[in-house]
Amino acid sequence: MRAELPGFVGEVEDWPAMLARAGLVPTGTRTFLTDLPAPLGLPAREYLRTRLARQRDQFGEHLNDEDRTALDALLHADAPTGILWRPDAFYLTATTVHTARSRTA
Repeated sequence: MRAELPGFVGEVEDWPAMLARAGLVPTGTRTFLTDLPAPLGLPAREYLRTRLARQRDQFGEHLNDEDRTALDALLHADAPTGILWRPDAFYLTATTVHTARSRTA
């Protein structure tokens, strides 16, 4: 999606530097880890199914047939292979937050 924007540069973003260029004073960076091991409870499984469905909608046309079939099997609500029923389903993610303050503060 970004590659189609004018001025796209394919490099890792330096958020503290970008905040500084915007006139702010970077104050910190922190990463929060969410680790929900298997077996997941139903609310986490439903969340995973929603995320997978969204990704299927966004990227499905770019997947090969084998990957699309595997994703569809995970999304099947009643199948034992579906994410709602798999005993090995887990959720692991990291979210990084960058903070900054105004130079006048």
